[in-house]
Amino acid sequence: MERNSPLRWILVALAAFLLFQYVPKFFGNHDSPLQPLRAESSELPAQRTGELSCDLWTKTFHATLSTRGASLTKFQLLTAKYQRAGQPLDLSTTAGVELRRQLSVNLRNDAVAASKDPTWQLDFDSVDFNLLKADGRTCLFHYQDAKVALDKQISVTDSAYELSVETKVTNLDSKPHRHSLVAETAAWRLESEVSGGMFRVSPFLTHVECLQSAGKAVRLLPGDFEPADFKEPPFAATAQNPGDWYQAPGAPSVAAVSNAYFAHALIPQNSPGGAAPVCLLQIEDRWNAGQFKSKSEDPHGGSMYRARLAYPALELAPQASATYSFLSYIGPKERTALATAAGGHTRLIDLIDLGFFSVIAKVLVGFLLKVHSVIPNWGVAIIILTITARGLLFPLSIPGIKSMVKMRQLKPELDELNAKFKDDPQARGLAQMELFRKHNANPLKGCLPQLASMPVWFALYTTLQTAVELFNIRFLWFPDLSQSDPLFILPFIIGITSFLQQKQMPPQGDPAQQKMMLYMMPAMFTVFMLFLPAGLGVYMFTNGVLGILQFQLVDRHTRRVLASHSPATTALSATATSSTEPDASRRSSAKGKA
Repeated sequence: MERNSPLRWILVALAAFLLFQYVPKFFGNHDSPLQPLRAESSELPAQRTGELSCDLWTKTFHATLSTRGASLTKFQLLTAKYQRAGQPLDLSTTAGVELRRQLSVNLRNDAVAASKDPTWQLDFDSVDFNLLKADGRTCLFHYQDAKVALDKQISVTDSAYELSVETKVTNLDSKPHRHSLVAETAAWRLESEVSGGMFRVSPFLTHVECLQSAGKAVRLLPGDFEPADFKEPPFAATAQNPGDWYQAPGAPSVAAVSNAYFAHALIPQNSPGGAAPVCLLQIEDRWNAGQFKSKSEDPHGGSMYRARLAYPALELAPQASATYSFLSYIGPKERTALATAAGGHTRLIDLIDLGFFSVIAKVLVGFLLKVHSVIPNWGVAIIILTITARGLLFPLSIPGIKSMVKMRQLKPELDELNAKFKDDPQARGLAQMELFRKHNANPLKGCLPQLASMPVWFALYTTLQTAVELFNIRFLWFPDLSQSDPLFILPFIIGITSFLQQKQMPPQGDPAQQKMMLYMMPAMFTVFMLFLPAGLGVYMFTNGVLGILQFQLVDRHTRRVLASHSPATTALSATATSSTEPDASRRSSAKGKA
């Protein structure tokens, strides 16, 4: 194999990908150290009252809140798009863990003082509230003891998937007491849910994030909470951070837990004296360390994804009150819904992670939404978007196609050089360079212009990979554009288009390399597409067909131009055309002449 042959680099890239993807799994049986997490306070009343529920209803969701902690136990999406097997999706995954439920509010922060500190306004981390109001639009909870009165009101708003949460703390004691309010959301995911499948990132791969009013988003995955990471400065203990949470810099605009398609975000609104909270993030690994060596080995192992708004400690004088409010967005990462939530909060749309080429991806998304507004079919919209992008980038691909046409015309002479210098790679390379110089051909010509188009294709890939608009959307025989083709028809069609594209390419290297390129690349594309979303498959198929058509267009035009300028070139073109016939035909022709 030649040192600089394209096949060599393709194989190197494939090997690197496979090593990165699978080698860590071969070494996953070693003991996995536990995270150095501090023991959190979990004080509950000794005597519990009966648990009651309060329901909130809108056209888009049904939320159920418990009197224990006045927190969420259910959040079902009601629109037909977000139903599976006739059942609405429930975005509440921590209903069975009282102290980890969404919209939980705690008045005691371990970073401020120990749980037994007598100056705390409340002696517990969760209490049993009385339900004072439940009209389908508002849930009003009340708790009172000798030291404190708590009023927590959760109401629907005019925006889809949005709740307004207000907590009022009143000191009923005859002496001052302090509190440090923490609002939290959490999600539980098994390791098997987030690990994904072959060549595809799981849509349940969850991350925790903080968004400031300006600046880059802080997004963290489980790999950012390895035991050694807790020694880094972001985990250092502060006035509001016990020392085992990642504290994002600055005042937060949004604290959230989200995956590819859904998110729960907390947006701070009002607080006593306008005190700004900090955003704290943590991904807590949970697995049976006594029975299994690592989280991945435990079938029930997983992670608790947590995001907090932690307010500064505040001391209340007797009969004094303090009120905190925040908005909650729980729902799909639909661009229109995010843009209108929280009164048009400017950063909620940034919950959609469009990757490194987000600037380009935003343009593609805007065009895709515009097309869908005119033609309300997401499959057709993807096809139109691909055609448009391919058409706009067509001028960049023309030099490369012309170069390939010229290289194909030189194949007979290249074959002669390969045979003549088959035992001397250095001489063969020099002879090929001289041949290219003589005919003004360059196998690398056009590569740079085509590389300039790569960011667009990467951005388009990311756009379709994260588009909740494709979730549960039928198209042709696909029941869901966000899932893989259940019949595996499209991957093989894409493999065929890839094979046809390879047939167009000028043969390079020895016959063995040519054969590998002709069959291996289509096979790789077929395997890659087996488990990727059908929406991406529609894009890949459309892009492949357009690539074939564009090549044929430029090929025919180039042949006509060369034929009209040089009789010698015409003969060379004819020779190149005959050289692309099947080997059996050429052998048959040779026998006939003999």
